[in-house]
Amino acid sequence: MQEQETLETYIQAIAIYETALKFAPNDFKINKRKGMALEKLSQLQFCLDQNQDAIDTLKQAIATYETAFDQTPDDILNISYLGMIVERLAHQQSSQKQYSEAFVTYQQAVATYDSALKLVPNDYCNYVLKAGAFTSLADLHFSLSQYTQALPYYQQAISCFDGSLEIKPMKGNEFGKARTLRKLGNCFQRLSRNSEAFECYQFTMEVFKRAFPPNHKHIRSLSEQMEKLS
Repeated sequence: MQEQETLETYIQAIAIYETALKFAPNDFKINKRKGMALEKLSQLQFCLDQNQDAIDTLKQAIATYETAFDQTPDDILNISYLGMIVERLAHQQSSQKQYSEAFVTYQQAVATYDSALKLVPNDYCNYVLKAGAFTSLADLHFSLSQYTQALPYYQQAISCFDGSLEIKPMKGNEFGKARTLRKLGNCFQRLSRNSEAFECYQFTMEVFKRAFPPNHKHIRSLSEQMEKLS
């Protein structure tokens, strides 16, 4: 009951913003607030298993944010945020087995992060965000047993992590690179490229040993993978 009332509140708010936009269609604040309301509505719809409605609403949120952020084309925070919302849409599409749409949307997220990096090439955060989008794109290919297609996206993700680490070394991003390298190793293994898989696992193990105690489950499972290749 409470969720339904909240749902109706967001719908009413959106209607109010739409009325205001008839008089000022390019108003930054109104468009941004409408985008936020649509985004919240989409999240609630997804929680209520109204999955297609959630996807359609999130598409509207993205279009509204784009209208708002067109007014601030040099604001990389807005661009980065838009990229994250686009990436969330891809996740939702993937969860509903809308795979062809998800592939396209992940690419749109990458392009959005690229536009932020063109403005500020040394922004390590957008390198990490771009790495995450590439990894998700690769993961989707991998889940569909499309290992050849997954491979270059994992490699591009690792390149993005390298770009971030060159600008600002951070343990969290080194760990993110290690996790993606392990996924790349899994991909190589599925393609029977075992020596390349082993190299990926070796780097991952170096990072894991710095991060975890010797008997940690991640170290044990990775050791088992490496033993199978040796």
